[in-house]
Amino acid sequence: MFCYPNGKINLGLKILSKRKDGFHNINSLFLPITLCDILEVIKSPDSISSEISYSGIQYDPGNRDLILKAFDIISSDFDIENVRIHIHKNIPVNAGLGGGSSNGMFMLKILNDLFNLDLHTAQLLYYAKMLGSDCPFFLLNKSSIVTGLGDKINPIKSPVSGYQIVIIKPPINCRTSDIFNKYHFHEFSKSISYSNVDINNLSKYIDNDLELVSLKMYPELNLVKEYLYSCGAIYSGMTGSGSSIYGIFKPMNIVKPYKDYWFWSGMLS
Repeated sequence: MFCYPNGKINLGLKILSKRKDGFHNINSLFLPITLCDILEVIKSPDSISSEISYSGIQYDPGNRDLILKAFDIISSDFDIENVRIHIHKNIPVNAGLGGGSSNGMFMLKILNDLFNLDLHTAQLLYYAKMLGSDCPFFLLNKSSIVTGLGDKINPIKSPVSGYQIVIIKPPINCRTSDIFNKYHFHEFSKSISYSNVDINNLSKYIDNDLELVSLKMYPELNLVKEYLYSCGAIYSGMTGSGSSIYGIFKPMNIVKPYKDYWFWSGMLS
């Protein structure tokens, strides 16, 4: 069985408060993008354990692979067979594009279908929260205001539906934990109001609290922003904690790749 876990961008990101558990409450607009990985899962009842293989963009998941964690979570509650898994990565890792979270959520959904578990939305959401902060978004996979730890999802109409997006990722990896370690929370950060946003003046309404930290650590990110604006971007910003920088353009705008950096373009729904 195949599925196609897609990525996301953050249109703005505010850090609203620091929690007692050390994590942070956020406010952001998550937008799904059509850039997808390819996930294949096959029943393997004769295998001693479940196995996973990788292709595409090279990365080392270590013990953080949410695909295997999703299998472990489901198999702890249901008597399911072992499986063989293959993930072909098209979404860069440590890029703020949610690839790992999407892989984990789609693994939950494919196991639900493969083994006829009949899990409803609330049950899948329960398991998604166990997987990680951004995973619940990919259950509904719609333009949504995301709050809390990333687990509270409120779908809304996207203010940039029908616009073109270009994403550029320099050859650097921004680990979320590293960015937050250098981020100094201030009490004056307020939620972004996404109603009545002027599409031609997005920078007046939208910003990312983590962007200044990442730009200071990796100055080349600012060069990418400047490049996208020079190409006619209506708005350019960092997604998540980076290291991807996106530009939003009017449809059919031609943007050439920047240096030899990873590059992708598509349309926002």
